[in-house]
Amino acid sequence: MKPKSIGIVGGAGPLAGAALLDRILCLSSSLYGCYKDADFPKIWLLSFPFSEMLTPGMDAAQVRQELSQCLCQLRQNGAAVLAIACNTLHAFLDEQADLTDLVHLPRAIATAIQPMELPLVLCTSTSRQFGLHQHFFACTYPNADTQEQVDQLIEQILKGTAQQSIKQELLKIIEAQSASTIILGCTELSLFTKYLVPCHKTIIDPLEIVAHQIVERSFNEPSNVKVY
Repeated sequence: MKPKSIGIVGGAGPLAGAALLDRILCLSSSLYGCYKDADFPKIWLLSFPFSEMLTPGMDAAQVRQELSQCLCQLRQNGAAVLAIACNTLHAFLDEQADLTDLVHLPRAIATAIQPMELPLVLCTSTSRQFGLHQHFFACTYPNADTQEQVDQLIEQILKGTAQQSIKQELLKIIEAQSASTIILGCTELSLFTKYLVPCHKTIIDPLEIVAHQIVERSFNEPSNVKVY
């Protein structure tokens, strides 16, 4: 049986969408044995230039409309499994709409949290303002000073600042937190997961979790691989 077609809303930022696509293809190969072109699922990556959503002057209604249009376009293309490669964009979803075809990123994170664990989420100020992650699982956010550092770091990633500098700053921020479990609550931060191996904390990468859930839905078969 052919795997179900996949649709990814990317563009916020663009490299996060590309990273999710890459991870889906790698997992299709390693977990489901895909190697011939015809083995892989059909995938649409819609890298959309979204309106500003990380500043106080954002037009929430405009972002919400853009996101809705992207999801509709992917469905019209034939995508049966949808995902949004951005934490913050989930704050602009129409929760009254039928989202059963969406691998919902914050809900996916909840499946990786251990009982009685209270993780700290590093995310954009917009996600924090909406209390995005707290709607789906118990968690905390950093203090105001640390939040400012995280926002600046995300901006530097979007600007293409040297990876070594980003890696050092991200490790410094993480190690300074008292929480034992840290969630990379912005997909820009997920781009640096591989550099966090020296960290002495549990790091949860939502992009990795979502990638696994996407391929499981696409192939209609659980991978039985535990993901953080």
